Amino acid sequence: MDTLHSLNAHPSHELAIELTVFDTDPAKLSECAVQWLTEGVRELAGSDILGAAGRYRISGKGYSRVPTMSPRDGCNRWGYVAVAPQDTFEVRYNPYSPDILPWLREAVDDRAESVSVTSGVFTRDGDIGNSDVSISAVFDEELPEYVKLVVYLDEKRLLDPESAPAVQDGLLRSVRWACDRYNAVFGHVSYRHAGEMTELERFLKGYDGDPTSNTSRWRSRLRGYSWLMVVPAEIADVLGGADTLRASGAFYCVAVLPNESLLLQATPTFREYRGVTVANVHRVVQDVLISGEFRRPPPLPGVPPAHMVVLPD
Repeated sequence: MDTLHSLNAHPSHELAIELTVFDTDPAKLSECAVQWLTEGVRELAGSDILGAAGRYRISGKGYSRVPTMSPRDGCNRWGYVAVAPQDTFEVRYNPYSPDILPWLREAVDDRAESVSVTSGVFTRDGDIGNSDVSISAVFDEELPEYVKLVVYLDEKRLLDPESAPAVQDGLLRSVRWACDRYNAVFGHVSYRHAGEMTELERFLKGYDGDPTSNTSRWRSRLRGYSWLMVVPAEIADVLGGADTLRASGAFYCVAVLPNESLLLQATPTFREYRGVTVANVHRVVQDVLISGEFRRPPPLPGVPPAHMVVLPD
């Protein structure tokens, strides 16, 4: 009852679960992004959304707005792809169906700022309702050797005792799927901020909190820490390795990935990542974190809380 009361009493915020993948081969980054937007979506949703979203007319250029969709052919799921090219405010859309793959690949190869898949179930009236899948591949012109794989979801879905188990299973499944196949060198769970900042970057002033500047420092500094995180092998060694981190008592699960990075999960569930557990994670990784002058944004309506990071007194 306390959890349900909390959900009703406090506004929910969108979370961003991000994996940073590094590769010097542009073709491998492109393949990673395309697979994330097709296979990764399936892992997150637990079903083949690409094949189930129905067949709709595809635009070679992309539509200027979300295309009209309705239940058809026994399918009750809608889905679309959104492409945001670099250096423009334009966004182009197409239905998410098997016919979309050439258009999606072209957008990835052209290094669109982001290529996103959003999907959900039609309402009882046959309208597009709330999404239950929102996933992106994000590129940065200043970081040509990286692609960031992102899942977006309302934190309420990870806090609600009824929805959380299935949502968390899908999230962990998709994260592990990507980490087992690609060179993930950092990962975090944060509230969704402009520029995809981590919770730590959110509270650092100026250049010190810039995600673009911090991304390429992955061999020596962590951009932040969170409930679920990827620590690259170079930093894991500095921290003493997997056995030391297991013995620290700060993590529920420590998994060694194929590239020797570590996937760390602080608590069995996201809603348990509060207070002492956050402080314990910070205690273990504080010596390898990015650093700078902290700021305390004023508490304003609609601003995410600060409970996922340890702030100085």
